[in-house]
This record gives sequence, C-alpha cells and structure tokens, in this order.
Amino acid sequence: MSEQSKWNGVPDWLAPGVSNRSLLGDLSKSFRCPSCQLQLEFSSSYLSCPNSHRFEYRDGYLDASIAPTDARTVKTFESFGYEWNTFDDMREEDKEFWNSYTTGVPFTNLQSKIGLDAGCGKGRYSRFLSSHVGLLVALDGSSSVVSAARNLNSLGNVVVIKGDLRNVPFADETFNFIMSLGVLHHLDNPYEGFTKLVNLLRPDGMLFLYLYSAPEGRGIRQVGLAAAREMRRVTTRLPFKFLRALCLPLAAILRVLLVIPGEIGDRRKIAKLSSLPLTTYRTKSFRSLWLDTFDRLSAPIEHRYRWPELQSWFDQAGLNVESVREDAGWYFTLRKDVPLDKS
Repeated sequence: MSEQSKWNGVPDWLAPGVSNRSLLGDLSKSFRCPSCQLQLEFSSSYLSCPNSHRFEYRDGYLDASIAPTDARTVKTFESFGYEWNTFDDMREEDKEFWNSYTTGVPFTNLQSKIGLDAGCGKGRYSRFLSSHVGLLVALDGSSSVVSAARNLNSLGNVVVIKGDLRNVPFADETFNFIMSLGVLHHLDNPYEGFTKLVNLLRPDGMLFLYLYSAPEGRGIRQVGLAAAREMRRVTTRLPFKFLRALCLPLAAILRVLLVIPGEIGDRRKIAKLSSLPLTTYRTKSFRSLWLDTFDRLSAPIEHRYRWPELQSWFDQAGLNVESVREDAGWYFTLRKDVPLDKS
C-alpha cells in the first residue's frame, strides 16, 4: 500500500511531521487551484489540477503561489521576504508579544479544528497558535516561508504554504479559526483581503485580526507617524540592506528619546513620561525595536483605520465583534454568523 493510500489520499511529503492524519485528510479535500479554482490532486511531489496547473513541494513548504503582476505587491513580498529571512530567529520575547496580543482571545474547543495563520512571516506566532488547534496552515506570499518551514518543522501539526491570502489554494469555509496579525494593512486593497478571509472561515468560526490604528487628535504619536510617513517616501526606495543598517541608529534614537524616558516614568510614577509612545518596547530587547523600525519603513503600503470604518466592514460581512481593543493598533476577535436554516 502506498503512502498516499495509507494516509487517506494525503502523501507523506505534504506534512511528514503531522500526526493527526484525519484532519490532514479533511484539509486535503479543500485544496483548490489558485489559478482556476478546480480541485487539486496529489502526485509524487506536487499538486495539480485538471487544467495542468502544478504546485511543487520544496524545502519544507508547498509553493502554491502565483507570481504577482503588480509592482507594489512584488515590492511588498520582497520587503517581507527580506525582513523575515534576515530577522529569522525565534526569540523568548515573542511569547510576551503573543500574550499581549491575544489577551482575551478564547482559544477553547479548537483542539480538533483547522486553523490558518494568514501572513505567517517566519512563523513567529504560528508556533503559539499551533498549540491551540488540531492542524494549522501557516501561509505567506513571500519567501519568508523558507524561514517559517525551518522554524516550524519540529511541530507536529503545521503545514507551511506559500501563497497570497487573496488567492489561497483552498475552498471557502475551510477553516474554523483564522489569525491575521499586521497583514491586511499592507495590501493595496485591505478590504479585498478581509473579505477573502471571511469567505475562508466556516460558520461560527473565529477571526482574530490586528490592524494599524489611526491616531485620534494631536499628540506625540500623530507627530511620529506623520514623520514616519514622510520618511517612507524615501526609505521604501532604498536597498533593503542599506535600510536595515540605517534603521539601527534610528531605533537607537527612538530608544533614547522615548523608550528609556518611558521606563523611567514607569519606575518613578511620572505620568508625563509614562504616557510616551512605544510602551511595548520598554520590556523588550533593542533588536525588537530595530526590527519593527525596519518593518515600518520598508513595506511600500500602509493603511490606518478608525473604528467606524472597520465596524462597517464587520457589519457587512456578518461578523459579531466578541472583543475589541486599541493599543497603538486594533485587536479584534470576530465570530462569523451561522446562516439561518431555511428548510
């Protein structure tokens, strides 16, 4: 009996470390060609559709990507590919970020469910989400999947796939839980990406989002974001290696002017200093500030949102807001409506 027949039609190469072959078999039935939406079939080391579109498995991930044709998407994928293959190490403080981001997210009853990390980067948060779901797809459109495959290969329930979240190789209503942290606001049309994620979610499924927020009123944060916006006119045109080097002194300036005074304010209970921005980095390494400085100045597209605009998204999509938090960005836990039985 072949490996393919032994594991419910799923060849061992797709996810050699995945122990729950039943869930993997369920997922395999949802594979669709991102070019023509026909069902994908497994072969010796690739997937293909009846129209002969073929997607190879290599270096620990399935390449289900379609080469983007617009320059801004190409640049976005190049930027994040460089970022996560350069800052590719997993760090202890990633757990602190995860705990902060997911405050109040109900991960219960997901152990037999299929999850999606849409825009996984190097797998930084995929590894934490994987402990809550039965099977996880870690998806990214950039070459960061190389790092993700390496960082996640020891986990027993993760499949790494290269693909654009707007054109994923899956049928609608495949996933019970979808996470997308800091991804949609880097798309030309974030609402398009959002609606795709909603379509991929099963009824009563949960969507966990993080999006950049727009500052309300005047203040240091508004001034800082305005300055960064002007800098981005230049920095998004710079070679990645040069920008990475440039972000090192820029991050040092931010640490001296904002992070360290904020730390002093926290210790000595000086409200004016404690209210300074970049609070997250007061308990994190300088490398994290360096990384995020590069992140903000490299990606060619950035959108920021206020609550009324996002509320209209959720209402139109039939999503119930279970939790919302604004902390230099929007954190949403959303649940998809279950259609009324029309029988």
